[in-house]
Amino acid sequence: METKKDIQTKSNFLVKKYHFRKNIINYIYQFELFETNLSTAEIINNKLNIVNEDELKTLELIESKYETLKSIARKFLLNSWEWRRISPLARAIIIFGIYELSYNEPKVVINEMINISKLLSPNDDYKFINGILDKVSKQIINR
Repeated sequence: METKKDIQTKSNFLVKKYHFRKNIINYIYQFELFETNLSTAEIINNKLNIVNEDELKTLELIESKYETLKSIARKFLLNSWEWRRISPLARAIIIFGIYELSYNEPKVVINEMINISKLLSPNDDYKFINGILDKVSKQIINR
């Protein structure tokens, strides 16, 4: 049986992980908003952003795979959708979601990305994000 301390520790971990994910998405969003590639050098030079070491390492990995992650996302769009037509926030969540699918349990990643999109996006983007990430996890990640 979990003790109160175990529950508190787990809760603290989950809150930190949520904030970490949200921060990463915010950084990606800044670049998707202006339709430019992610640049960790630019993030570091921007005095408004305080990036911790773990976030920086993750952003550097995403930066090195940025075009590949976007290319994967584009492959799973419906024929009638263009990448630029998707909101920059949804694009940022999808990019980070695809990145995270390589490292974490797909159900957890998809659920987290849906929850974040519900909190940050004013419309039903979470349904679209769910569809894309679910397809990616089934066809690419879970081979």
